[in-house]
Amino acid sequence: MTSRWRLTPLWLCLLPLVPTMFSQEANRITRNTQLTDCGKNADRRYAVCRGAWSGKTVALFNTWMAPDTNPGRRLDLPSPDGKKVIQVRGFHVRLSVSGKRYWTPFGNMHDAEVGWAPDSTRLFVTWSESGELGPWHTEVYDVTEAGLVEISGVTRHVRADLIRRMKGAPLPKWVATPEGRAMWSSLEYCGDDVVGSEWLNGSSEILVAALAGPDSGCKYMGDFVVYRIEVATGKILQTYSEKDAQGTFGNEDLPRVDADHDDL
Repeated sequence: MTSRWRLTPLWLCLLPLVPTMFSQEANRITRNTQLTDCGKNADRRYAVCRGAWSGKTVALFNTWMAPDTNPGRRLDLPSPDGKKVIQVRGFHVRLSVSGKRYWTPFGNMHDAEVGWAPDSTRLFVTWSESGELGPWHTEVYDVTEAGLVEISGVTRHVRADLIRRMKGAPLPKWVATPEGRAMWSSLEYCGDDVVGSEWLNGSSEILVAALAGPDSGCKYMGDFVVYRIEVATGKILQTYSEKDAQGTFGNEDLPRVDADHDDL
């Protein structure tokens, strides 16, 4: 019994989803044609597509499923000030600064999407270990004249907070039946997925969404909590429920609110 996050890469339709026993609807990103020139007929080798998770990111590889590759990929993704460029050639990704090119780890990150900070001094990358089902990670980097420098541990407090919230949240309505209670007891608390949404206050803060789980083996599958984090310290400055986050920041850069009316 398997379910997937229903996300929409902007160059290709997803495979049909396998329904779950309890009809829990997973999150998806809807297409935003104002933010991308992508479409079914676009050449994904060259198309500049928004990321699957956020309209403020750009997909580096235009891939989605784990086995998928795009060896002819060509992309130059400049910083807002135009002085730095992320260059993608196949799965080789380099940072160009002041005429010099530096290696980046992004070529080893499946389905990577990058969001430049407005001041061009930092960027974040959201990527998956194995394609659509993740686990998904968000990493943050300083962009210097000597290349990228990772700011480690920016999201390190998120997983523990998400699981704490799940353990204290009301049970979903479907758990009220004897069959539901038996099923619930067999599920796990999943909190390994963190996806980047946008920069806040220049490059000093980042907004991320933590996902409760991508499949029907997870409690609260399809739900998420949004975190505003201080980049330098990893301190969680503020948390938002799904509906509060979308009311505050809109829905272009966040997962879609689940239809089950749960709220962590």
